[in-house]
Amino acid sequence: MAKATITLNEWLDYLKSRVGIDVYVWGGNGEKIVNQMPHLCEMEKADHTEKEALKNTDRVLTLLNKRLLTGVDIFAICGEDCSGLAVKYLLLKGIIKEDKTANSFYKLTEGTPVKMDMIQAGDFLFQGSDSNKWHIGYAISDKYAIECQNHDVGVVQTKIADRGWKYATRPSWYSDVPKEKPVLKRELYVTDPLMRGDDVRDCQELLIDKGYKPGKTDGVYGQRTFDAVKSFQIDEDLGIKRLGTVGRKTATALGFIWEG
Repeated sequence: MAKATITLNEWLDYLKSRVGIDVYVWGGNGEKIVNQMPHLCEMEKADHTEKEALKNTDRVLTLLNKRLLTGVDIFAICGEDCSGLAVKYLLLKGIIKEDKTANSFYKLTEGTPVKMDMIQAGDFLFQGSDSNKWHIGYAISDKYAIECQNHDVGVVQTKIADRGWKYATRPSWYSDVPKEKPVLKRELYVTDPLMRGDDVRDCQELLIDKGYKPGKTDGVYGQRTFDAVKSFQIDEDLGIKRLGTVGRKTATALGFIWEG
C-alpha cells in the first residue's frame, strides 16, 4: 500500500490559516473551542496541579475573549497544544494514525535530521534535550515558523532565530519536495559486529519509502534490515546472487547514487 502524502503548499496553507485564530489548550488536537470549553480545566489537570489548571484555563479564556473582540467567529476557533496543531491535520490526511507528542513526532521523523543553518519550509523544529523534545514548531520558510506557543498567544508566526530551537527534522511525506539522492560508497550486509552508519540509515529510509519494514531507522544493518533488502530484491526481480547485500544494482534500484 502506498504511503499517504501531502503537498508542502497545502500543509503551509493549513498552518497559516490557524495563525491569530486558534488558542492553546493542553491536550487539544484542534477541536472546536465551543466543544472544549466545558472541559478546559479538566484537560489542564491531566498534567498540572489544580492551581495551575485554573490559572491556565483563565489564560485560555482571556485569549479567547481577545480573539472575539477582534471579530473572529467563535465557531472558527479551535484549541490545541503545540503538537496538536499538526496532529489534527495529519490525522485527517492519513499521514499518522494516532495522537503524537512533540517527542513522538521527533522519533517519527528523526531519520531525516536537518542542521539548524539549513532549515527550509516544511521542516519540524524542536525544543528540549537529546532525550526529550517538549515543544514543536513548523518552519514555513528558512526564517519563519508557526507554532502553538502558549496559553497567552495561541498559534503565532515567529522568527526561527528568536525562539531557541535546538533540533530540526524533515518529514518524508511531502509529495512535491524532491529528495536528494543519498550516496552509497560501500556494500551493506550483515557483519559481526553489525555494520553501522548514516548510509545504513539511508538504506532503511529508502526501504520504508518503498513500503518495506527494516525495523527502526537506527543505522544498524541487522536482521530486519537484511530481510527487508532481501524482500525488495526478490520483488524487483534484480537477479541478485547475494540476497540481503546492498551492492551497485540494489543500491541504484533503491534510489542511492552508487560510488562504491
